[in-house]
Amino acid sequence: MVVADIDTGINPYHDFYNAGSTIYPEGHPPASVTPELLAELGIDAAHQLQLTRTGDFAADFAADAALWAGIKKGELYWFKGTNIVAVTLKEPAEGSIPILPDSEDDTHGVGTSSSVLTANPEAVLMFVEPDALGSEASHAFAFLHPAVDIVTTSYGSSIPVTGIPLPEANTFYKTFEGVVALGKLHFSSAGNGPGLSPLRAGAGPWWSIGVSGFEEDSSNGRTLLSGLFPDFISDFTQNLPYCMACEEGTNEFTAGTSFSTPLSAGIASRVLLEARRLLGHGGGIEVRPGNQSLMAVAADGTTLSNWQLRRALEEAAYLPPIADYDPVEGVFDLGGLPINPAAPWLQIGWGVLSANPDKGVVAEALAQLGLAGMPRAVKDVGYCSFQTGLVQLRHQYWDNVSPIGAMNPVLTGGAVGEYEEDPFIYC
Repeated sequence: MVVADIDTGINPYHDFYNAGSTIYPEGHPPASVTPELLAELGIDAAHQLQLTRTGDFAADFAADAALWAGIKKGELYWFKGTNIVAVTLKEPAEGSIPILPDSEDDTHGVGTSSSVLTANPEAVLMFVEPDALGSEASHAFAFLHPAVDIVTTSYGSSIPVTGIPLPEANTFYKTFEGVVALGKLHFSSAGNGPGLSPLRAGAGPWWSIGVSGFEEDSSNGRTLLSGLFPDFISDFTQNLPYCMACEEGTNEFTAGTSFSTPLSAGIASRVLLEARRLLGHGGGIEVRPGNQSLMAVAADGTTLSNWQLRRALEEAAYLPPIADYDPVEGVFDLGGLPINPAAPWLQIGWGVLSANPDKGVVAEALAQLGLAGMPRAVKDVGYCSFQTGLVQLRHQYWDNVSPIGAMNPVLTGGAVGEYEEDPFIYC
């Protein structure tokens, strides 16, 4: 189960990714990076890196200087003892470090990658350090890579200072091909400002999944200040490692849809991993012609597509009851509002993709797929009608290409591909 994360830099020295951390308390990470996967990825012995880890980052980095100097652009490496494989697409430059963050301002990818693994510690995290965020090269690497199942992206464009996302004209590079033709899932941030998620180049297209955020298990607020009309919401504020030159410590206020998005991708990866186990599927996506690629195939002929997995997540997403809202806490939570029980879809899309086992999202998704347990009743007709209409509007906007004109060519250079029939599975 491989999740690709395109972002600024990752710090595999950090305790979080290694044995004995909060996500691997029993010891070493599970053996997700198998010899078969290494062979599939083309990672030979020379590309399997053993880092020095004594707790002193400066000394460890100095001891590994030759290792970092030997990393080549465009080649995948595995950091032993972790579930991280990584590649840099940046040209070597004086003062820059491949894969690692170059500065404390370059640690965004430490947060997004750790959020994926928080939701699914068994996922293989393919970290892609781009030549530029949203670049064609980085998107081609992730979305066209045959071993990748899910891609998470946490960037877009906003009006300076305001944080309001700009409407964008074209799609992210290669997302259509990766999802529609190659059978992957794409999760993208719906924005921290009160913009319309359907108009964002990453989160907006009907084949991509837009994720907004709220503060789970607090006042359940911030639902109206973060990406309106997303597909899902997830935890807006998490406790994650977020540093350049350290091997321990976390920031309990790591906040934004930048992190609710990879958390959602991690939850989806957990469902997919369990589904593959239950179906007895080995390996990754089975690519078939005619936009018929499958995420899993069982010996008895049972199959699972990315569209089926998405539909299961829609029904499995958790709906916070109004009783969860704490009006006292809401006073201190900017924008904190209760979820409207009459029409929750106006605030939270299909609902919350929660990593909390008590919320039952993974278990319910497997039940919706008919793989384990009895599913609960489907969401009511109001939900179905509103969400179907929204996807149809997204079809109209993105299939016909927005007439606005490209407002950020760095991030919006893609195009809509060809399809004979709408592959989207409606409720």
